[in-house]
Amino acid sequence: MAFVAGLRAGANRWLAIIGPRKVGKTSLILELSRRVSDVDFVVVDTQEVSPPSLELFRTCALRVADQALGRELDNSLEVLAATAEDLDVVLDGSATFSALPARIKTTIRSLGRAEMTDDFARLCLDLPERLAEALQRHIVIAIDEFQELAGLSRGADVLPIIRSTWQRHRRVGYVVSGSGRTLLEDMVTRQHSPFFQHFTLMYVEPFARAEAIALLTADGGPGRPLPLALAERAVTALGGHPFYLQLLGEALTARDPPYDDAALKEALQEVLFSRTGRLALYLQLGFDRAVGRSTYLAAVLDALSGGALRMTDIAAHIQAGTADAARYLERLGDVVRKREDGRYELDDPVFGLWLRWRRPGGAVVPMTVIGDAAEREVATVLAHLGFDLVYQARASRGAFDLLATRGAAQLGIQVKRSPLPLSFRRTEWQRMAADAKRLGWRWAVASVDKPGTTHFLDPAKARRGDTVRLGKPAIIENLIAWLDG
Repeated sequence: MAFVAGLRAGANRWLAIIGPRKVGKTSLILELSRRVSDVDFVVVDTQEVSPPSLELFRTCALRVADQALGRELDNSLEVLAATAEDLDVVLDGSATFSALPARIKTTIRSLGRAEMTDDFARLCLDLPERLAEALQRHIVIAIDEFQELAGLSRGADVLPIIRSTWQRHRRVGYVVSGSGRTLLEDMVTRQHSPFFQHFTLMYVEPFARAEAIALLTADGGPGRPLPLALAERAVTALGGHPFYLQLLGEALTARDPPYDDAALKEALQEVLFSRTGRLALYLQLGFDRAVGRSTYLAAVLDALSGGALRMTDIAAHIQAGTADAARYLERLGDVVRKREDGRYELDDPVFGLWLRWRRPGGAVVPMTVIGDAAEREVATVLAHLGFDLVYQARASRGAFDLLATRGAAQLGIQVKRSPLPLSFRRTEWQRMAADAKRLGWRWAVASVDKPGTTHFLDPAKARRGDTVRLGKPAIIENLIAWLDG
């Protein structure tokens, strides 16, 4: 609100919002626009013009004109310009447009047909201030992924053109944001940058733990509140990134209550640990953007997915010299950060989880995040044997805790956290047998006595009576041979 108050007072206000992707930078601007009724807000993204070019300034000017004149226009000027239609017929129907100074009218009319040159770019950049003066209004222009403009190279240097135009404006305030944090911060703070000392910096980071938990518990909707303990476990697994929590919350509340640990496991499996999960696809896009076709960059990310490393450790992992490793780290940009102790780590821990899950044998990763101690023990053993593991939906897996797959074989696993012998009620045993038959799975029982001691037991060797018992004679010595038998 202080930014808008300064703009109303005639101050030349520029704000740079810096933070990771999807953390809510644009949402902040949109929320401010909802709270302020006497200021016009226009939002543009440099990636709307691909590759970024001076055409972005035409788009911005059209959007500002639409905002200022839209109540009197029969059609959007931006749409008309995109479809190569004449703007004049629509503009001539606006009384507000007709009352504008001739220079402004000429500029607006030319937005649909003028060739984009450096001089015309200056006219587009200056149009918002001229309109704001003529209409006695204030305008906030927000440009997302602003750092992409640093790569423009046509005619004159673009950044000084922007600076020299904006610094004369008093009725238009500028907010820039971007996920290329290092580049954006350098653009607005470097001493020799055209924007040096023009911007106030605002950093937006993932939520602190308490706020992240509150986001989940407040976002369930009527009749679908998420329990506090479940929200705490979810934040422990995913951290405080609001976009990640939103995806997880939507996956949870799409199910019917109750919301318990089983529901959390299913939702995380669906969202993150799945090739088609919404968060997994988002992280895949980020991976492709960062790595491109470089196997060395992919190798650096693989090395760092296991935790922070020294430069020499990274170089050894990718089998390259330290000078080459340093160049690769620089190319990865904000995906990697250097810690105060000199080691390097991934900026996003959830990205690291996803990378570890994609590795050979990485199917154990979900269990290390959301499984209990016994499930983690069993999953680790199975992963070492070459099994893939998933949490199935409760309705799909029946009585079993895990589904282990190896080729075409599917093995349901019931995990017991106790030493041998194991005892089962007859109804419990019958349910496991019935579910295995219904699903077409082989099935076994896993006994976890203490860390490092896991036995798989053959249900065919159970002793039946008032209860069903599995002891040492039921131990499967070679699980793969048993499964293939």
